[in-house]
Amino acid sequence: MQIKRIKCPKCGVVLDVTNSKNEAVKIITCPKCKVKLEVKFQRQPEQKPLEAHTVYGPQPPVNNGATQLGGSQGNGGATQLGLKGEGGSIQRALLSYNDKSYPLEIGQNIVGRKAQTSTATIQIATTDRYMSRQHAAILVKRMPDGSLKCTLRNDQNKNQTLVNGQPIENSDKITLIDGYRITMGKTTILFKCES
Repeated sequence: MQIKRIKCPKCGVVLDVTNSKNEAVKIITCPKCKVKLEVKFQRQPEQKPLEAHTVYGPQPPVNNGATQLGGSQGNGGATQLGLKGEGGSIQRALLSYNDKSYPLEIGQNIVGRKAQTSTATIQIATTDRYMSRQHAAILVKRMPDGSLKCTLRNDQNKNQTLVNGQPIENSDKITLIDGYRITMGKTTILFKCES
């Protein structure tokens, strides 16, 4: 499901448009001025089914094996279940800035400018003073199908945050999709969700 924030060109009302059917173009009617609006979305790839594979240590297991959901490989053999992508690995989310990757962990990630006094869990190496030391929070959840759901909110700072050029308010929660551009202050970071 995709959510896109738009501004009506006629009356200026800001709307959140939900694309739950993975449509390339969605036609909506502005609730204020009743003008028809065409909203374009990026088509999302179809979800891949969960696949299981057996992982063996240095020696094939003898009468052992356990079922794992995610997690790491043990000493013996174990059947691992997870969302497999093109390369056969489990999906992960990260931020990219100036050819550097900042992996996101499951749970809450506070993103901000790198500084000695910063308490952000992800500190972006930038000299942009318009980017706060604790600028935004990204909540990462692993869904039952193995995919990731990443939600961004402004972290109560006074500096502006934009997602794909659209400003977000402190109360907004934006679901991030692979390729979204997040601008914190004057620094633009690319969100990636990859396998």
